[in-house]
Amino acid sequence: MPLTYELESLDDLICNTLHPKKLLLEQSISDQQFENWNKLLFQEKELIRKQLKKTTYGFAKENHRRLYIQQHQSGIIRLKNQLVDFLMPKDASVFAEHKDDANLARIYKRCLVTLKELMEFIQEEFRCYFCEEQLIPSNKLLLIQGQVKARIPKISKSLISSEQDTVLISSMFETIVRHLSFDSTKKVTYKKFQYLKYLMAALEKMNSDELPACHYSSLPALLIHLNFNATVFKNYMVKLMHAEINACANIEDKIETISFHHKELSQMTVKPGMALSPSLPSVQLDLVTWLFTEMAHLEKKQTLCLVAPIHFKDAVEQDKEKGIYSSLTVEELALFVKVQKETGLLKNKNMKQVARNIAKDWHSKQKDNISWQHLYNSMSTIDVGTINNLDSKLMDMVNLLRKMKQGLKILLAFAFNMDFVCLEL
Repeated sequence: MPLTYELESLDDLICNTLHPKKLLLEQSISDQQFENWNKLLFQEKELIRKQLKKTTYGFAKENHRRLYIQQHQSGIIRLKNQLVDFLMPKDASVFAEHKDDANLARIYKRCLVTLKELMEFIQEEFRCYFCEEQLIPSNKLLLIQGQVKARIPKISKSLISSEQDTVLISSMFETIVRHLSFDSTKKVTYKKFQYLKYLMAALEKMNSDELPACHYSSLPALLIHLNFNATVFKNYMVKLMHAEINACANIEDKIETISFHHKELSQMTVKPGMALSPSLPSVQLDLVTWLFTEMAHLEKKQTLCLVAPIHFKDAVEQDKEKGIYSSLTVEELALFVKVQKETGLLKNKNMKQVARNIAKDWHSKQKDNISWQHLYNSMSTIDVGTINNLDSKLMDMVNLLRKMKQGLKILLAFAFNMDFVCLEL
């Protein structure tokens, strides 16, 4: 089925009839001519609305509907950009109609209003077919730039008064302004515009008195939640954590600090579908990956620096065994303890002391002496193989409990029946 172009008359009016080259010889446009064109704009707008509805819902296939709507979306954007070229505006104020405007400028502005209303109609009526990856028109970008620049001083003042880091505030707004500039390599799409609009509203509503649900202050927490994945913000967070990690006196404290930040970032919620740059990894993913890499490096370095002495023992009879001999490996035992801690079964707060206590009495699958440092470090570095092995062993325990439960039910039922027989006798 061919896709009709409902903007044909409007396109011809703007690109041909109202083109500055065609009107160079005319001193001015008469009021009567202006009214005629203005009336034509209104009639075309109403006709296009009806035709868009009728034709779109006349297609049986979703793909045809999508192509048809996006064809007209692209056409409206192109015509808007054409009108902006005619007006050659210095700023967004040019798009407002003034009393002293010439009739030609007035009709250009009326055309922009008509196209704006048609775009809003398409967005509202055919939301599921609207393409968010399309570039926004030049006049809309100029309006957004003016609005954002006007709002920045007030938001900045509010953030500074709530004692947020001025370096972060400055770099954040510089990034926002750069993403909205005409010479930006990453053009402003409808999707990016919606993101920046949501971000600015969230910054205005941010309550500094409200306690954040994580270790970080309100502004970094909000930017992580909204996935403000600009490189400058990622570097800011790395610098912040790096300074804290390097302030630690020894490797053990560094590992503890890295593990804490890793846990905090992993547990933070990121709003689905939100990103300043959708093609780049999220803030959370990049930071968590970096922390895990650093932690693994330090743990390996710590292990290589330690030489654990072996203590040979004579073979002992089974009834004289000391301690607890387990079929779990050190890694599986560490994961088992971690799971108990995370689910609230284990109430201890000092996990280092827990590792020391377990190492005193427990023996691993190889029946060797457990190093508490190895056990403690293994709580932070867990691989998929260890999870699968422990999962299998825990399932064996669950299955045994189920069998015991079923056996107990049978035993109770048998005892009940025996009592009933005795009463009958």
